[in-house]
Amino acid sequence: MIRLLIVFGTLAAGVSAQTRPAADYSRPCGEAGCHDEFAKRPVVHDPVQQGSCDVCHKKLEGDKHAFQLASKGGKLCTECHEEKPGKVRHSPVADGECTACHDPHGSKTKRLLTAASEGELCLGCHGDVTKDRKYLHGPVGAGECTACHRAHASDQAKLLSAAPKELCLGCHQDVQDRLAARKHKHAPAEDDCTGCHDPHGSNQKTMTTAAVPELCYSCHDAIAEAVKNASVPHRVVAEGDSCAACHDAHASDAGKLLVKDQLSLCLSCHDKAIETKTGKLSDMKKLLADNPQHHGPVAEKSCTECHGKVHGGNEYRLLSAAYPREFYVSYDEKRYALCFGCHEAEAFKAESTDSATGFRNGKQNLHFVHVNRKTKGRSCRACHLVHASKAAKHVADTVPFGQWQIPINFKATDTGGSCRPGCHRAYRYDRESPVANLPGS
Repeated sequence: MIRLLIVFGTLAAGVSAQTRPAADYSRPCGEAGCHDEFAKRPVVHDPVQQGSCDVCHKKLEGDKHAFQLASKGGKLCTECHEEKPGKVRHSPVADGECTACHDPHGSKTKRLLTAASEGELCLGCHGDVTKDRKYLHGPVGAGECTACHRAHASDQAKLLSAAPKELCLGCHQDVQDRLAARKHKHAPAEDDCTGCHDPHGSNQKTMTTAAVPELCYSCHDAIAEAVKNASVPHRVVAEGDSCAACHDAHASDAGKLLVKDQLSLCLSCHDKAIETKTGKLSDMKKLLADNPQHHGPVAEKSCTECHGKVHGGNEYRLLSAAYPREFYVSYDEKRYALCFGCHEAEAFKAESTDSATGFRNGKQNLHFVHVNRKTKGRSCRACHLVHASKAAKHVADTVPFGQWQIPINFKATDTGGSCRPGCHRAYRYDRESPVANLPGS
């Protein structure tokens, strides 16, 4: 059987040789019967099209049908094709290997490329730039590498056609407009987009070099450490595109690159009651709308004035410093570190004063009376609402005490006021004319 196949193959070869017309070297190369197919390709090199093969090929002396190139390497091409200037040269160009990318006779592809497309040609050498990438940059996916790169030479690294930022913003006009219009800019966006984005492909939809928040943590290591070690985490930081939920990665008019002012940003989540492991958080948007007397930081739209550990902390409710979460607590100035960041501690330390506080009966300091106790000192939350209230001085209508909402029944006067809460009988105070709060008076 094998012998039969060999014989058949030999006979077939003989028939083919006998039926193939002999080359007629007296005719042009494209018609001589050897290289006719060159001129039939969709894209043909001009010398081939014109039958001017001797522009590139020189016949050797003698009768033998033998030729050599008119010049060696890239010099042959640059005799007609002007060499592209640039400090950085593509390695095939630098090595004079033009035919690594171009077919010198004809091709199916424009620019006489040796591959079916520009993208296929480039990826033949640079396949690693898209390997295992789920998402491809538009030009890469379209196989249009020269949308960003020069094929021969450039003054830019990586053969880019322009400086990296200029190149990116040439297409991403929306980002350019934001950078031009916004007050605060992210440093990488001002410098080099590839600090955060992979220009070829990524496993992230936004073409980032890593997933958020790991990408952000690669620069913001102090925040990464705070999140990692926080005993009180901020839920939004631990979920999804955590950083992008609050920050604009390119530019913003709000400080810290927030997507909007602090209060509006916080209320975009805190516009409903939220259940947590340590109790229910109020619908803050409704609370502020229903209570016109806003605490100073809230009025200034600065939530972080008090909730400074926004990424994660070790204080209750992400507070910046200590603040009693209990109704009753023995007095210690350190326990009120948050409040004393703005309010004078003297208002709670002096038993008698004529200036440290307005909550006094003559010189008797009623803050001291309520708060400064070794046992059952009333914390701020016993009388005040810390975000907003209907009454002045953030005095509450009612405060929670277990299952009971204790009424305060506070009434202010020009020189003092009165209250009749659920925890004691009615008392009055007056700064100018001290009141004797006797039983039945």
